[in-house]
Amino acid sequence: MALFKKLEKQIEGKLYAVGDLHGCYNLLMNKLQQIGFDFEKDHLISVGDLVDRGPQNLQCIALLSQPWFSAVRGNHEDLCVGGLHNESAKRCHIANGGEWFYMLDGQAMYNIAHTFAELPIAIEVDYKGKRFGFVHGHIEHNNWDTFKNDLNSVIEGRHVADHVMWGRDRFGDWEGTQYSAVENVHAVILGHSVSPQLVKRHNCYFIDTGAVHWATLTVLDLDLI
Repeated sequence: MALFKKLEKQIEGKLYAVGDLHGCYNLLMNKLQQIGFDFEKDHLISVGDLVDRGPQNLQCIALLSQPWFSAVRGNHEDLCVGGLHNESAKRCHIANGGEWFYMLDGQAMYNIAHTFAELPIAIEVDYKGKRFGFVHGHIEHNNWDTFKNDLNSVIEGRHVADHVMWGRDRFGDWEGTQYSAVENVHAVILGHSVSPQLVKRHNCYFIDTGAVHWATLTVLDLDLI
């Protein structure tokens, strides 16, 4: 698994980011119809958590086979990977909406976990002269290039990749004093920490607006930031 992915695809249309889907496939399709998403020219990047809690997990997983769709790995994808062989991870997963996964047959579970294990932790896209970064939960570094170089590292006893998927530190920096803008990137798009509306921390945009909780899904037009 490559922890970092540079999206080399030439985007002919517009670039969008979508918040945590959590099995809300119909909500996404309705939203894309509303904004006039062009499935031939536009591209959509998910900040992870395609599954759990919602009703249409398999449909959301199938999005990964679409040429117009990319995703980073979220903590709920990570729970599927861990829960396949680890009992404590399985219990945690079931307690957080993952019971659907363990109702599948063994081969289906393996295939899904393998697919999720191959998802990158971070995606980078150069779009209209600007660099955009995508991660699920947190970026500890204030420099995108340093962050990329450290993705395989263990810092203070914690794997950087785990902190990216599970952390909420930057989101919780309400006064903006613990972190600054992330250099060498125009914007970083994240999910994981739910809020009724988009939350901006310097040049970091948190776009999990509670699709599975309030049926409010954010699809962010990156031309607008």
